[in-house]
Amino acid sequence: MPVAILMPALSPTMTEGNVAKWLKKEGETIKSGDIIAEVETDKATMEVEAIDEGVLAKIIHNDGSENISVNSLIGIISTDGDTNQDIEMFLKNKGDLQETTPQKDSDKNIDIKPNSISNSIKVENTKVENKQNNKNLILDQSTSQTSISPLAKRIASLNNIDISKIIGSGPRGRIIKRDLDTFLKTEDSLNTNSETNISNIETQSSKIIPLTNIRKTIANKLQKSKQNVPHFYLKSKVNADEIINARKIINSLKQNSEDQFKVSYNDIIIKSVASALKTVPEMNRTWNEDSILQYNIVDISVAVATEQGLFTPVIKSACKKSISDISQEMKGFIIKAKNNKLTPEDYTGGSFSISNLGMYNVNEFTAIINPPQSGILAIGEIFEELKIVDDKVSNKNMMNLVLSVDHRIADGAVAAKFLDKIKFFLEHPLGMLA
Repeated sequence: MPVAILMPALSPTMTEGNVAKWLKKEGETIKSGDIIAEVETDKATMEVEAIDEGVLAKIIHNDGSENISVNSLIGIISTDGDTNQDIEMFLKNKGDLQETTPQKDSDKNIDIKPNSISNSIKVENTKVENKQNNKNLILDQSTSQTSISPLAKRIASLNNIDISKIIGSGPRGRIIKRDLDTFLKTEDSLNTNSETNISNIETQSSKIIPLTNIRKTIANKLQKSKQNVPHFYLKSKVNADEIINARKIINSLKQNSEDQFKVSYNDIIIKSVASALKTVPEMNRTWNEDSILQYNIVDISVAVATEQGLFTPVIKSACKKSISDISQEMKGFIIKAKNNKLTPEDYTGGSFSISNLGMYNVNEFTAIINPPQSGILAIGEIFEELKIVDDKVSNKNMMNLVLSVDHRIADGAVAAKFLDKIKFFLEHPLGMLA
């Protein structure tokens, strides 16, 4: 009996994914445990492992296919004794499927949502009136011999194109997206609505950069956060002399050990924030719409910037780990993030986030909260500042902190106490050992 290959749910927030690449071809033998495809989730690119043996009989969604709902059919494995008829019957039982024609480069990276199609387009034995240019758009395939792919049909609808004027270049004369792109580039198409003409967006002085599923998720999540979460901000300036000295001491001790990883300032900051969350548990919380979740264990999300986007792996039980342990764990996360190898376990959880842009010579900034977390700490660069101490002027190393807080979870007094504790631990690193 044929076996279905489904779009996996690889994270708690994942609702859809993209087929990045098939590692097996149709007709190839598959063993249990073989990596058969790479799927781009809302967080990273993950590998899909075969759980059954057989032959990859059919690929439903080809390389580059986007916005496939979780648990949707993406491929079929045939087992011993399965015939072509069995495969076809299996497909029919699974219901209507999306277009399976292999995508060319021009077919990829187009985000056209079915909901954006005007409800005025009716597929009946009639013609649809074009309100913009009074042309008739013929979409009735029941009375016409014209065959058109679903994607091409949507593009035609959005651009008010009479498909009877187009000659299809697909199998058996089928109209495909490539044919619509060619038509839109003609002189006649230049008079159509420029706002809906997708192909005319790109010019000689600019280019379209398609949004990955990861980038879309980041954008949607942060936009909702800024719109729906009541942010307030607290700022503090910290004397960084002690963390500079602490870093030198720790790294000097590591020179004589097998562990050659050097501790960064960010590692010490993570430990300081973890200690502060332990001391002020009112900030070690998340928002749950009708309740607030209080955590006994301190898990901290740390922002890691990559070419693919911003990732936030989680240091679990951070307050129980040494600075060296945190350092080693973070370096592992950075490598995995840059190679799209983060797993759901790596980035799930966390009640608070840290974002450090000091290495980019940023003096101060505010960060957007990662819901449902209580807040995020934005850290700037270490800079020198003249200070008067005991009637003497001296240079001090300073660092700006900006705390973003969800006002639903914590009030100003709690947040101020928390920020003061972070400052204390940064200026007195030995306090973290108490």
